[in-house]
Amino acid sequence: MILKVVKQWLMWILNESERDMIEREIYQDGLLVVTRCSGVLSAEELIQSAHWMVKNYGGDIKPGFSQVFDALGVNADAISEEDIHHVAHINLNQGHHRLGFSMAILAVKPYPLALAKLHKLLSAASGINVELFSDIETAYKWLKMNNMNSEIQLLDKEAVGY
Repeated sequence: MILKVVKQWLMWILNESERDMIEREIYQDGLLVVTRCSGVLSAEELIQSAHWMVKNYGGDIKPGFSQVFDALGVNADAISEEDIHHVAHINLNQGHHRLGFSMAILAVKPYPLALAKLHKLLSAASGINVELFSDIETAYKWLKMNNMNSEIQLLDKEAVGY
């Protein structure tokens, strides 16, 4: 019996450690947002992240910001196309007051890449300029060229942990 309880506890710990989910860093006084996803990502976490981005616009996040959304290490199996439509709905209806911004999504696994393509398609109506990449080098070059706030230069990728 004790062995069974220990085994269940270890499985719970292991599952919790896989749920690193979404981490966000804000640079340059809110002009660059780096979002890193890892472990098992739930739909609820993705939707909460979209709400956070809308809620913090104009405060922590400044108009014309750029975003790196790193989904290279994520397990997105729990996310559905309907969830991506929900995020697009949040961006369009609750984030309508935001000016446009550029978002570079890093994804290589087939399912997260498919979800990112759907997000790109749905984001155009919200003024979000989305592009998909498999590596940070190309993504960062694109972000620098598509920076919607011409008054600032983005930090080098090394300065944000890449």
